[in-house]
Amino acid sequence: MTEGTNHNSYKNALLSGVSEEILLDTSMSLNFDLLPLKGEVKRGDKLWSGDSWKLKNGAINYRWNSKNPEGFTYLSPGPREILTYPKDRMKQLSPAEKFDIYMGRYDYPLRWEVDTLARTGTQGWEGICHGWAGASLNHDEPGPVTAINPDGVEVYFGSADLKALLSYAYSKVLIGEHDSLGKRCDDFSGENCDNDLTALTFHAVLANIMGLRGRSLIVDVDRYAEVWNHPILSFESTVHSMKSTKKGRVAIITTKIKYIDVVEKNLWEKGSADMVSYMTVKYKLTMDEFSNMVESEWLSNDRPDFLWTVKGQNDFTENLAGLNKLIK
Repeated sequence: MTEGTNHNSYKNALLSGVSEEILLDTSMSLNFDLLPLKGEVKRGDKLWSGDSWKLKNGAINYRWNSKNPEGFTYLSPGPREILTYPKDRMKQLSPAEKFDIYMGRYDYPLRWEVDTLARTGTQGWEGICHGWAGASLNHDEPGPVTAINPDGVEVYFGSADLKALLSYAYSKVLIGEHDSLGKRCDDFSGENCDNDLTALTFHAVLANIMGLRGRSLIVDVDRYAEVWNHPILSFESTVHSMKSTKKGRVAIITTKIKYIDVVEKNLWEKGSADMVSYMTVKYKLTMDEFSNMVESEWLSNDRPDFLWTVKGQNDFTENLAGLNKLIK
């Protein structure tokens, strides 16, 4: 299917309702000749690998650091037990349990909130990768922290524990239509997804946001029913051919994106678990007489479903109140 319209109406539709500070602004260019064909993000300590915290495993109730990891039905230590709880056993508790203990909440409100979510999972792939991607985009990678709770109990958080809590916090943030381009497809065949990200939008947004501004975006790399969100590190486009037609110039392009992937194993320390993966897509772009991109067509079957971003969260509330002090 060809996605086409004239330059002005396409740009207006692309920009309509989009928050200027989030994805695009009115200075965005659709001029193919003026846009870079590659770009990369200046990382710093942001854009780190993390777990997707699958619901079937208990999400962030999963005792990842235990000799016998589990996410459901275990008994959390009571208030008297906590006062003399051994350090090695404290380290083996789940991220949610540790946070509740840190807050002095021995009724474990966060653990039970997460338990309710985890039990809604019906597919093996379901998790909170969208939360991890949003957290990774906005926060430096956390390292291990030893915190003191209101009763003077030391609580030991590994890097993966704090990543889990940040991921859960961002999984609760509602992403509005203004923060995304393209829509999620629930069709396993991918044939009935007319609101998918277009190739023109994909090329234009990467070139403007990452190529010109060095900023990352989050991409769902699975165009079908599953959702796998990942922060993009870099892109590079190759023009394989350029022909003149009655409609204008037509280019055949492949673009390779490099993105942060989920970890294979959670770790206590930070900085030693980054995983990256790659995706290459092929598409056709048509430019008018002014070199503005006006039409596009995907040529590769596998391609992104949607692009999105999220603002950084600086004030966590409800069962996550107090998280700010752990990640500062």
